[in-house]
Amino acid sequence: MNLLEFFPALDVDVEDVLSAAATKWNFHRYTPGVGVGGHCIPVDPYYMIQRAADVGVPAGLITAARAVNRSMPSHVAGVLSDLMWNAGVAAGDAKVLLLGWSYKAEVGDPRETPAEPLAETLMAKGITVGAWDPHLDDGSYPEGVDVISNITDAKGYDMAVLVTAHKACLALDWASLAKQMRTPLIYDGRRVLDLDGLKSSGWNAFAVGRPV
Repeated sequence: MNLLEFFPALDVDVEDVLSAAATKWNFHRYTPGVGVGGHCIPVDPYYMIQRAADVGVPAGLITAARAVNRSMPSHVAGVLSDLMWNAGVAAGDAKVLLLGWSYKAEVGDPRETPAEPLAETLMAKGITVGAWDPHLDDGSYPEGVDVISNITDAKGYDMAVLVTAHKACLALDWASLAKQMRTPLIYDGRRVLDLDGLKSSGWNAFAVGRPV
């Protein structure tokens, strides 16, 4: 079960659940997001899964965990599509701006980044995708993604999505970016933004794991 999908369906914010669980002294908190990336979590578990299969030992929990993590970009793409549709933006006309592309903050490493399957799923729906990441050069992105070298050039988008919590992303002039948008929708894919503050800056703000 993906709790990130389950709790919002119950009109419960997953962050409230995690905060309640964190009152227990030995609880280790892991904040959900648009997906995981890099050369470890998306890759290494499969070595253990294969070795377990070789010796006839079930590895159900590891397999299920990877299935949930792997499904997150597709799940988020569906949520974004629905949010834009509810705002009057049809998929064939929609434009999404991904803020951050690296698989984790403050590194210029796009290996196995969840941004790529997220972008692929959105583009498969007919949605135009642009991306800005101050840690990557223009050649780091796959074909079909509009590369934004300067955030001031990101104009006419309908949805901004925080994919990577780079300091440069968190420190953006959100009020100015909202004015550049065609439709000022924002989706916090890392649960690190001040959503109330964003609303004051002109955004309609949403977040992963939060009821709509």
